[in-house]
Amino acid sequence: MGLLERCHAYKDKVAQGHSADHGLFAYPVLQAADILIVRADRVPVGQDQRQHVEVTRDIAQYFNTCYGDVLKLPEPYIPEHVAVVPGRDGRKMSKSYNNTIELFAPDDEVRRQIFSIVTDSATVAETKDPETSIIYSILKLFCSAEERRDWADRFRSGGMDIGR
Repeated sequence: MGLLERCHAYKDKVAQGHSADHGLFAYPVLQAADILIVRADRVPVGQDQRQHVEVTRDIAQYFNTCYGDVLKLPEPYIPEHVAVVPGRDGRKMSKSYNNTIELFAPDDEVRRQIFSIVTDSATVAETKDPETSIIYSILKLFCSAEERRDWADRFRSGGMDIGR
């Protein structure tokens, strides 16, 4: 219980006045189960989720101490260029904020979620700062370094033609 009480997300929600119900308290255990069941070596997360992987490792180590080496001890994988995975509204991506892009949803739902990404009021022809763009922040998650540079240049030059 002490391990779960020390989780940042739990402490933050309680500090914001949310009730400390079982769902909030036990969420890190459910997340650990999701990670451990696939026997992951590395788990891609944002910096803000590092603690969840650490909790997962703690649970796996305790289990392995009791029952032998059964569970893998996953490592967090946090790409340098991605500290926080952005949601559609610019805050960190979270089901709690309802700002996710559900990759396994029907195509029309994924399209609706993508088209709801918050953008600035600049026209397509205007130049944009990629470092302040939610769209660029999401693109960085999936692109190579060369593709990131290309996209950043396209944002800065204006006249974005997404299909090129």
